[in-house]
Amino acid sequence: MSDDLYYLQCRGSYVGNSLLWWRKDGHGYTCDIKEAHAFTREEAFVRHECRPNVDIPWRKDYIDALLRHHVHADSVDFKEGTGL
Repeated sequence: MSDDLYYLQCRGSYVGNSLLWWRKDGHGYTCDIKEAHAFTREEAFVRHECRPNVDIPWRKDYIDALLRHHVHADSVDFKEGTGL
């Protein structure tokens, strides 16, 4: 069940206003929650206990319910997209 899964946030680290999460398979960090690792409760809390001021466990179902899609300003081309 997804309520038994957790994401780990790197506390105090943001890109813009996006939170930073542990990436799948320990490959660094990511702001894209789709690339974040889903830990079991035990895995997440063991990591949190090792670095309580850095790694914050969040329930996956809670974070997934807050997801928002958006378009980055640096990815659009005004002339191409508007025809103006």
